[in-house]
Amino acid sequence: MFRRLLKQGVLAGMAGGAALALVLRLIGEGPIGRAVALEGGGGDEMFGRGTQQLGGMAAAVLYGAALGVVFTVAYATVRHRVRTADDWRAAVALAAAGFVGVFLLPFLKYPANPPAVGDPDTIGRRTALYLVAVAWSLVATWGGWRAWRAFVARGMPAPQAVPATLAVWVTLAVVGLVVLPADTDPVNAPATLIWQFRLATVAGAAAFWSVVGMVFGWLRVRDRPAGVVTGVDVHRGA
Repeated sequence: MFRRLLKQGVLAGMAGGAALALVLRLIGEGPIGRAVALEGGGGDEMFGRGTQQLGGMAAAVLYGAALGVVFTVAYATVRHRVRTADDWRAAVALAAAGFVGVFLLPFLKYPANPPAVGDPDTIGRRTALYLVAVAWSLVATWGGWRAWRAFVARGMPAPQAVPATLAVWVTLAVVGLVVLPADTDPVNAPATLIWQFRLATVAGAAAFWSVVGMVFGWLRVRDRPAGVVTGVDVHRGA
């Protein structure tokens, strides 16, 4: 049964990757192209810009498939703890948490920059810091979720449990944002270009996680009438 669940996760991830590729192609290509021009690329490149675009779109779909596997494992792990019988809502809620935990919080600390921005010699350091930020963001999200479960288990009403949970999550998130070192690389590009690229990145991530959650939830709901085991039963039977 988990194999079927995994297939659904991969399909949802590929759909999300296609949405990401489409958004970046429509609103991100302009800033990327201008950044490449600032870098002086184009004359000696092995592949033309059109080939690079197609390769980037294919990579986005493959990225989505890989992240779909991670999404499936997370869904199978937490589904039986989510207080709803609606698989679609559970999937969308998990996707929302993924958007915040995997993308939004790390983005607030280390926002994306287009090509040609930043010192090439510090790519390794910047990548390591970003991965640490993702890890801490996931810890903060998990801590907020655990706090919510603890508040609900104690019988705390929602009007009190929700702000208390947010307070725990924000506190953990702020600790990470403050403790992690800042990116000190120089930004040698126009501010308008930088922010256009960053807005396109946010739009792409939002499209990815929205599509993943909705498609995965739809596939789970579609399976119910046929008697296919839900995420709750898959986890318990694993």
